[in-house]
Amino acid sequence: MKDVLTLKQISGITTRINSELDLPILLTVIMDTARELLDTQGASLLLYDRDSEELIFDIARGERSGILARKRIPKGQGIAGECARTRKAIIVNDAQSDPRLLRTIDQASGFVTRKLIAVPMEARGELIGVLEAVNTMDGRDFTSRDVRLLTFLSAMAGLAIYNRRLYANLMDRMEELNCIHEISRSLHEHDDLEPMLDAILTAIEEVLDVERLSLALRERTSGDFKIHRTRGFSLEENDLRIDPERGVASMVLKSGEPLLVRDLVRDLGFTTENAGRYRTSSFISVPILVGDHVKGLLNAADKKNGNPFDQFELKVLTTIAAQLSSAIQRLDARSREIEIRMYRKDLETAANIQRNSLPEIPAEIAGVKMAAGYEACRDVGGDFYDFHYHSENLMSFVMADVSGKGVPAALFMEYSKTLLAAHIPRLIHPVKSLTEVNAELIRNSRMGLFVTVMLVQVERDMDRLRLASAGHNHQILYRARTGSIESLSGQGPPLGTFEGAEYREKIYHYDKGDLLVLYTDGISEAQKQNFEQYGEDRLFDLIRRLGHLEPTEIVKAIFADVNDFIEGAEQMDDATVMVVRL
Repeated sequence: MKDVLTLKQISGITTRINSELDLPILLTVIMDTARELLDTQGASLLLYDRDSEELIFDIARGERSGILARKRIPKGQGIAGECARTRKAIIVNDAQSDPRLLRTIDQASGFVTRKLIAVPMEARGELIGVLEAVNTMDGRDFTSRDVRLLTFLSAMAGLAIYNRRLYANLMDRMEELNCIHEISRSLHEHDDLEPMLDAILTAIEEVLDVERLSLALRERTSGDFKIHRTRGFSLEENDLRIDPERGVASMVLKSGEPLLVRDLVRDLGFTTENAGRYRTSSFISVPILVGDHVKGLLNAADKKNGNPFDQFELKVLTTIAAQLSSAIQRLDARSREIEIRMYRKDLETAANIQRNSLPEIPAEIAGVKMAAGYEACRDVGGDFYDFHYHSENLMSFVMADVSGKGVPAALFMEYSKTLLAAHIPRLIHPVKSLTEVNAELIRNSRMGLFVTVMLVQVERDMDRLRLASAGHNHQILYRARTGSIESLSGQGPPLGTFEGAEYREKIYHYDKGDLLVLYTDGISEAQKQNFEQYGEDRLFDLIRRLGHLEPTEIVKAIFADVNDFIEGAEQMDDATVMVVRL
């Protein structure tokens, strides 16, 4: 066996792992790769559960591997548990004599572990799990060479799993935002209370797929709580008033906190007879708050699929109740528009996702020097850049700008960036990459946003740039020998706007030492208080004067010059710059 991997093998492994977006399939790919790489009878991947501090056999490959699925091992127990605790690789070539071996695992699977190697999987300082390979096919002992190979695989696998989890979290938040968006539209479409209440209950009924809904409001004159609207059931007039001292409603009225009940009998001690009024014995009640006072109650019961409610429905209804409170205040005062509350936690989460996703651009790679800078006009923004190293002679650079601002733009940014990162290294073709990503955005995104993209592929062996643009502003090629500026542009609409959109490739030749400057319109359209814009001409003049400097110095100088120009005016758009010395 060879002691080192060939470039072709490394490229193949990288492509297999980075091309798969689905996490379960990705885990299977990792396992199959581990078995092939070390030529073993079996391999297993144990994911770390931070809440329970246990390792879980999420997947195993090999004879009778299905028996191990979902089995748990406490951190520190067994060879895998010890590997997770110390975060160090472990080789055991006589497993049956090793006291750390968990024989119950072998007994459960009917598999005999003779030799074992375990390495930790980590990403960004976080323990992801443990990767194991068991029993070499030819009976040889595991060596340090196997540790190096499995560690190489675990490093890529750990980062891939980490990124797929970020991606899954992003998709959950997109679904949540889409759900809230559909319901909140009902709030904005009505200026009268009664039609608005009917519309919002209808929207909740359809989006959350529930059978029973009710909405109670405090009456102005008496201060009593009365049910104003119902769905899926009816009440007599004498049953419309809510007793603030009895029943489940009293718990929410007194605490002012939302209540999720999965089972009335188990959670609240209801008798079977009383709980029989509800088909699923699960419901949600959330308060409608105005300041610190409860203005009303929003209640949901009996999901049509028969399942109990969970945190997703609770969060959606809590958000809707808050929006309904604002709408009621607007209608009462007749003086302001409905404002959708933005939770600080959502902003922080989106900002963390965004910060973790932006690549760390190397100062130099294969003789190519580069630098990038980014400033968001809010806590989170919609600009992004990316860099893909295919080989010494082939690299791709991305500059993009999402429409809109804040959390929706940041979430859409992350989704778009993930799709581009999946297709660019797979296709290595600017036009095909933009076409594929546009099709996926049209097919899967319901956020009503779009993204402009400039994708530049640098082919160093031919001294040329191949690029495609999805509605992005012109970019800059500074020719060092003549000191001239050439605008780079392409044809095609922003991604996510038109189904079947076509993109055309443009080719530009360059000389060694020329400068590629990619940027978003937050640079050229930055403006003073009197609305005078910074403009492309100022940017061109600055590049001509500073084109001889290092990319890092040029990026800093661009931001400094823009900030000096706007003279303290509020930044109205995200600003991003990437500079590459070709």
